[in-house]
Amino acid sequence: MTVFKFISAIFIVAFFFGFKPLTNPVYITGHLKKNPKDTFAGVEHLNVFVKGDNKILAKTITDNNGNFNLKFIPKEEKSFDFFCSGVGLDTLLVGSVKLFESDTPDMTFYIPVQYKKNAFGKVICPKCNKADKVLKIEYGIPSTVMHVNENGDTTHSLDNRRFQAGSCVFTGAKYFCNRDKIKF
Repeated sequence: MTVFKFISAIFIVAFFFGFKPLTNPVYITGHLKKNPKDTFAGVEHLNVFVKGDNKILAKTITDNNGNFNLKFIPKEEKSFDFFCSGVGLDTLLVGSVKLFESDTPDMTFYIPVQYKKNAFGKVICPKCNKADKVLKIEYGIPSTVMHVNENGDTTHSLDNRRFQAGSCVFTGAKYFCNRDKIKF
């Protein structure tokens, strides 16, 4: 009878403190390639990192051909977002996945990302898969809107409802998702 009480006690403790099954590490063999429609960025020696729930899970650097390897242990993340950055290149989202088909996926990403458009011709964010908060990034000297208040004071500002202001130098990103705060 004491063995039964001991096993019951272990079961009750495990039940109250929770039992998390062990998860296997994910070993990603990755390839970063130039987007055939936009070959602005190179793929060699770029920083590649994966984020889950806004935390960096793993990071590495691509080789001369854009190849890389990442290893991390997924926990309870809702999605896994892959980013790259480098000299003269902004931090760009290159892909987002909800789950992996295996523990050793072979994944290919394009820089800049190959974006999709909806039926209305609006660009869809590769993370949230929605188009309502996606803004085109405008590079160069931005145009301003003049505002005159009732006192006659004049101010100039950007109208950021239609576009996201970039810098004077093109850094690879063409779109910005205002919902997810990512460039792609």
